[in-house]
Amino acid sequence: LKPGTCNARGAGPTAFCPSPPQRPQRLHPPPAMPLIAATSRRGMARLTARAARAYGTSLPIPNPPPGTGTVFHSRMQPPKYSLSNQKWFGLFFAMNAGVYAGHYMYLRLLMRQNPPNPPRD
Repeated sequence: LKPGTCNARGAGPTAFCPSPPQRPQRLHPPPAMPLIAATSRRGMARLTARAARAYGTSLPIPNPPPGTGTVFHSRMQPPKYSLSNQKWFGLFFAMNAGVYAGHYMYLRLLMRQNPPNPPRD
């Protein structure tokens, strides 16, 4: 083909001829890129190791009295309310029964019933 002409039928030198598709060039990383990636991986590992140790408090941590081995023993702050297993489950099931009973009482006694459908022709 001559320059300025197209291979389409009837296309003259002034016809629009798209250029052939070109392959995109591959972008290769610069030679220092693996070094930077390895350095950043090491840096990230150091940061996560530091962050793992950085949780907690900035306040002074109390030391246990000599010979005890514990800082706060269980007799220091007894729980205000404590239910036995039997009492807790009894209360739990009583609350569930009350919720269900209240729901069905509302549906049966308080909620209006829809009128029946009118007869169809």
